[in-house]
Amino acid sequence: MVDLKDKVVIITGGSKGIGRETAKLYAKKGAKVIITGRSLDALVETSQLINDSFGKADYVQGDVTNIDDCKKVIEFVSNKYKKIDVLINNAGMSMRGTFEDTTLELFKTMVDINLMGSVHMTKLALPHLIESSGSIVFVSSLTGLKGMPGIAPYSTAKMALTGFSESIRAELYQYDIHVGIVYVGLTENDSHKTIYDAKGQRIPLRRTKNNDTQEDVARSILKMVRKRKTMMYLTSLGKIAKFFYKFFPRLSSYILRKYTMKSEMYKS
Repeated sequence: MVDLKDKVVIITGGSKGIGRETAKLYAKKGAKVIITGRSLDALVETSQLINDSFGKADYVQGDVTNIDDCKKVIEFVSNKYKKIDVLINNAGMSMRGTFEDTTLELFKTMVDINLMGSVHMTKLALPHLIESSGSIVFVSSLTGLKGMPGIAPYSTAKMALTGFSESIRAELYQYDIHVGIVYVGLTENDSHKTIYDAKGQRIPLRRTKNNDTQEDVARSILKMVRKRKTMMYLTSLGKIAKFFYKFFPRLSSYILRKYTMKSEMYKS
């Protein structure tokens, strides 16, 4: 069981939603938390909340799709703390729309946010994580287990994230680096959360049913690092989906074709 006291933890997308709750929980455990994100106001608000009530937090404004911004984050943490123990690649963005209607620009945006952002941060933090024999965590989605209709760009990026995590896990074994990936199910969102439509416009995310709270996911991410687990499938739906995808691939594909697009999951 890894003791998180005084561990230096970077959380991308750390000012809102799952990232915010994860930052609060790690700070409670004595970690020195650094949150990143695009919204300066949200970063200031979350860091003040953590410093006032939970522990220690710094923030660095930046966009994970921008390599220079990622360098700025790593340089700040390296200069201030001289080490990095944990990198939680949480930043992401979803969308709704068929591939037929989706613009190529939006497809690239989804890949940049949900895959390349994690690649950028992992690459730049890697020398420090090798030195600390630290942890890299990827916050993925059940859509990373099987290609899903209505969200092809998002599902593509999340499935690629699985391949990336598996590849570097094998490569970094020699350094005793822990690489974990969390497959998140339907989870509550901040009331003002938005996603993209097929044309790249921001629209509200409205969903009437969730299977997990943000705090539930944060606790799972904490457990993954403390126990150095490689994979976690969240919610009962996630565990059932994993089972069906593995043992009943044709049936699961049929269900996805026939029923998924009618689900509340795809209504915005």
